[in-house]
Amino acid sequence: MPSVVNLVLIDFHTHISDGSSRTIDDARAHIARYGGGRSVLLPLAPGEATAAGDNQGTRTEVAIEAFDQYGAEVIPFCDVGPLAPDALDQIRRYHATGKCHGFGEYKVRLDCDHPASMAIYRLCGELGWPVVVHFEYGEFAHNFEDFGKVLEACPGTTFVGHAISWWSNVSSEVNTDRQSPDYEVYPTGPVTSGGLTDRWLDEYPNLYADLSARSGYFALSRDPEFGRDFVRRHRLKLLWGTDCPCLDGEGTLPNGGYRDCLAGLSLPMLRDYCESEEHFQDITWHNAERLLEL
Repeated sequence: MPSVVNLVLIDFHTHISDGSSRTIDDARAHIARYGGGRSVLLPLAPGEATAAGDNQGTRTEVAIEAFDQYGAEVIPFCDVGPLAPDALDQIRRYHATGKCHGFGEYKVRLDCDHPASMAIYRLCGELGWPVVVHFEYGEFAHNFEDFGKVLEACPGTTFVGHAISWWSNVSSEVNTDRQSPDYEVYPTGPVTSGGLTDRWLDEYPNLYADLSARSGYFALSRDPEFGRDFVRRHRLKLLWGTDCPCLDGEGTLPNGGYRDCLAGLSLPMLRDYCESEEHFQDITWHNAERLLEL
């Protein structure tokens, strides 16, 4: 696995569990493997319509407890179920702690412009919090094509796009039908210019992109010529993150299996694509620092 050292990193997309499958110490070991830095912890709220279902999830309190234990190494976000009757009050209470820096991962089985979601977006704008949204055809944040209307309706809210639908749409040619025999979770081959994601990053100052997960990595590596140009054009809009499930930066999974570490894949690719050390540091550190006012 490639070694990348002497970095100050901010991993913008990290998860830990309520149990012991992936702990804050695992997340710290993961980023330490690549020179060390800070981890943005994104809870997944339990509740109706959320990815975690009714009885499972990662509570915001777990992220806050990790911050209480390790201080500046940890950057907690908060997440609440949007259909909870006191959802907005919960967000205000988390904001009042002074410990959370944003909202998400917002991974819900609702239209991206559902009224409950719009109320959360607007409140986060008032609080100065970015919102990380997980887009996935047929599963989460439906009607991706209408997200431009959300950006226009909430100009005071900063959004961070993430996941499968978000990254498929770097290309203007994208199969959105999960039932189609030609559907690809991670599209391959050359990118056709004019994709919604690429256009929106140009058009909306309140929009950023989360480079994490296999969806982010494959979107930039599938067409290196496009990837280099995309990284150059959106230099100040891109946030390096991993969303990596491994425990140690070496690919060791909680079940004892192995999968290539996403930090080990993405950091060398960004080194290759970026035009300078300063460019690389913008994406892996400074953009997040500025966005979160650290």
